[in-house]
Amino acid sequence: MIHDIIFLLLGLLLLVVGANYVTDGAVAVARRFHVSNLIIGLTVVALGSTAPDMVVCIESAFQDRPAMAIGEVIGSNIFDLLLVIGIMGLARPWKVSEVMRYQDLPILLIASVALWVAGDTVLFDGAHHNVVNRSSGIMLIMVFIFYMWFMILSSRKEKSTLVSDTSEATENSALTAGSTKCGIATAHSWKCEIQRIKKEVSTLQGKRWFSWLLIVAGLAALVVGGNWVVDGASGIALKVGMSQGMVALTVVAIGNALPDLVTSLTAALKGASGIALGNIVGSCIINALLSIGLSALVIPLKADTIGFVDFITLVGGAALLWLFPLLTKEKSVTRAFGGVFVLLYIAYMVFTVIRG
Repeated sequence: MIHDIIFLLLGLLLLVVGANYVTDGAVAVARRFHVSNLIIGLTVVALGSTAPDMVVCIESAFQDRPAMAIGEVIGSNIFDLLLVIGIMGLARPWKVSEVMRYQDLPILLIASVALWVAGDTVLFDGAHHNVVNRSSGIMLIMVFIFYMWFMILSSRKEKSTLVSDTSEATENSALTAGSTKCGIATAHSWKCEIQRIKKEVSTLQGKRWFSWLLIVAGLAALVVGGNWVVDGASGIALKVGMSQGMVALTVVAIGNALPDLVTSLTAALKGASGIALGNIVGSCIINALLSIGLSALVIPLKADTIGFVDFITLVGGAALLWLFPLLTKEKSVTRAFGGVFVLLYIAYMVFTVIRG
């Protein structure tokens, strides 16, 4: 048991480190090829933030543990949507932007419903077991491609109106110590300061070979970490009599999502909840569509231990996150809203543990 726990913890650590290395290296390479910040943000950074979940999901499929693959994604998304956003609301009420209300949150709901329809074959197809087959995986990937196309198209339409405002904001928020431009990071002076120090201290960041080294090292860490997480979680499940689906929904999903909780809570306390919400929503969309879609292409994801309650909790969380702010005059996430979400997550976890 101790051996399996160590493997699980080390695997989770490698996943986080590997995702950071891959993202940093890929962003550096993309900039050298003059790829726009828009494309980098929508692809490299977004995919890098969901890399741990995606790697565990695909590794589980390759090792013929499909319940762990789909359980990790659903568990991680439920953790982010209910507990993380709930704690953010309890920490500090915050307003949901118009773009988030009418564009991103509806897309999140569509992605969650698509995963429900693809995975709950007992309900929708009258099958004896829930399974995400290869045709459903292709459907999810197609929805993801449409999502990426839509986001790029929408952002390009807004880019011309934002250029002047962005330039002015950047000039006004530049650090007195230098002229480093930090983009979103300028919302927090300490983040911008850290970025400036990194650029001054680390001359290796400017070398092409170092960027590729980061990508290779990060990918290696992701592969090794994914294997260790799957092996450790499976070992724990066998020894304590838990199903692989339950381990994925709880231990693995929470372990991979804990960085989101820390980052989002910090952002909420500093008044930047909108940024944290955008990261959470984007990660959940990519998880539901791309991670499950790619894994289903490897092997049909049979999920006997993943049932109606899991899917409806995921879809219900996405629906409530969209609808609740629309019902308030301030269009905001209140403490009452956050409290409801935290209680829903606790109730879901109690049900999951009792179900076994």
